[in-house]
Amino acid sequence: MSEENKNAIVEIRNLKKAFGDHVVLDGINLSVRPGEKVVVLGPSGSGKSTMLRCINELEVPTSGKIFVNGVEVTNPKTNLNKVREHLGMVFQRFNLWPHKTVVENVMLAQQIVLKVAEEPARRKALDLLKSVGLLEKANDYPASLSGGQQQRVAIARALAMEPKVMLFDEPTSALDPELVGEVLSVMTMIVVTHEIGFAREVADRVVFMDGGRIVEEGAPEEILVAPKEERTKSFLARVL
Repeated sequence: MSEENKNAIVEIRNLKKAFGDHVVLDGINLSVRPGEKVVVLGPSGSGKSTMLRCINELEVPTSGKIFVNGVEVTNPKTNLNKVREHLGMVFQRFNLWPHKTVVENVMLAQQIVLKVAEEPARRKALDLLKSVGLLEKANDYPASLSGGQQQRVAIARALAMEPKVMLFDEPTSALDPELVGEVLSVMTMIVVTHEIGFAREVADRVVFMDGGRIVEEGAPEEILVAPKEERTKSFLARVL
């Protein structure tokens, strides 16, 4: 890891990703410090979600390097399953097990990956469901929940693994400033979203992407109130 970014928990260096001739990411450089909340904004097709998926190699980069907690994810010799144990990811579609109850969904990875016994896994799952306001839904099935409630289950499930970094791909309103302040306050987070209000209230840093590149980044009051780049200005003019 580079000397200037040795304190970063996530470091992306010159990341490129192409699908055939279509270049989706074109030289991304980004460092995220422990405990930092980074919100990534940009128009559809700008490469935001692909960048997020490259961090845990759900998409394999074409070139470049990615480090998580000092481990190079992009090294073929790296044990990705070990790296992924420290990366909580909440998808746009939540990916809950439909045939398992809410509490079983939160228990499962603890039992399979962390080898936690059933009762300790259940206690932890119930504690986390309480923290996200869903304790009374513990024995329900995902299909009976609203989209926002399903996402909170997915957040609880990710937190059960005690990740060092949380990745959110287009979260719904379930991920709100109150939840971040109460439950996720000490977490390192990278959030891909279109929600400008969320970025304004939660982000330590806002990153604006377009055309597979980072156009500019800075504190929310800099990027959202006084952006320097024309592409950022035109994007914000459309969404604000």
